[in-house]
Amino acid sequence: MVQWGDLRREPFRVLFPLAVVFGCAGVGHWLGYALGWRESYSGFYHASLQVGAYMTCFIAGFLMTALPRFAAAQPASNLELGLALGLLGMQAAALWEQRWMLAEGCLAGLLVLLAVFAGRRFAAKPASVAPPTEFVWIPFAILCGLAGSVLLILGQSGIAPSWVIGMARPMVQQGFLLGIILGVAGFMAPRLMGRETLRAATLGVTPGRAQAIRRRRIRLHGLAGLVFLATFWIEGTGAVGPAYLLRAAVFTGEFLWTSQLHRPPAPPDRYVRLLWLSIWLMAAGLWGAGIVPRFRVMMLHLVFLGGFSLMTFAVGTMVVLSHAGEAHRLRQPLWVFRVVEAGLGGALAARVLAELAPTAFFPWLGVAAVCWLAAGLGWLVFILPYVARPLAPDAFERVHEEAKRRLLRPIRVS
Repeated sequence: MVQWGDLRREPFRVLFPLAVVFGCAGVGHWLGYALGWRESYSGFYHASLQVGAYMTCFIAGFLMTALPRFAAAQPASNLELGLALGLLGMQAAALWEQRWMLAEGCLAGLLVLLAVFAGRRFAAKPASVAPPTEFVWIPFAILCGLAGSVLLILGQSGIAPSWVIGMARPMVQQGFLLGIILGVAGFMAPRLMGRETLRAATLGVTPGRAQAIRRRRIRLHGLAGLVFLATFWIEGTGAVGPAYLLRAAVFTGEFLWTSQLHRPPAPPDRYVRLLWLSIWLMAAGLWGAGIVPRFRVMMLHLVFLGGFSLMTFAVGTMVVLSHAGEAHRLRQPLWVFRVVEAGLGGALAARVLAELAPTAFFPWLGVAAVCWLAAGLGWLVFILPYVARPLAPDAFERVHEEAKRRLLRPIRVS
């Protein structure tokens, strides 16, 4: 049975299941109103819980598990994991009570915790361990989420002008998540997709040349990050279409550069194909929001339902099975992927119909909620036996070294 020490060593074992619980609470809000069980609804509650608790829980679980291994550093401490769980729980409770500023303060605290957690690990890393250049996006993501949370609090309290809220909300709900995906998936995707070469690339370069390539890539990622941050200010001024078009260009350009997104993955593994599809759906949703701003909400659900949720379940399955010593099962047909595909596909279709048929808006939201719940609960049932069964110490080290070699293997970069 899993112990507290196992959770510290691999926080995903508690944070992934907790994320699904938060996600069910977020979509269950719409189902309850559609069935008449609730007298009121709040779109802000739904979005804040999905982003601040559900998605952030997945992100925290992945980063707090992976970063110590990448940096050859210590796992999460008692205080760090305890604070993460406490802030997530307090945020969800504050959202339920509609204490918006307290919830935003909890999210800001959680982002500071993740920043300190990552900073401490990489500060203590051996000199031979260099973070992937794509990880430049992680500070941008945390800055975006933290600044957005603070600005939301200032705008809601009347200290800052009301237009600030229009800039801050997408910083939290999109900027933080997209930034993390550009950093983490931008690093993982080319390796999982079997990209042995990236354009204009050569191996066997001198150490000096390799360092020059690395510095140039960091500068390019940093420049793209600054443009990305600027899109939220542009959106706050009311230029919604141009803001999304520019955001879509940054997102798509990064993945075309780092992952050759235009090419299908080389491995036939289902989770890799779903990862590739999820990135395309996010790009399509951002482009759609820029081209037809009138349907921005519908397009953003392409980003959230088709992109974020699909990616978390696909990559989460890889993490769970790999850490359980069952990575070979990823090459086999898994029933959970059929459930996830059907559930999220149905949820996305129903959410689109809700926008196109406003007279039946809430019934369609109820259908979308049922479909998402089927996907989320099905995935939870699948992973629970694995997250509740930790590996023996010797098997743990072997499995982690295998996963680390697979993700850190060199690829040719430009």
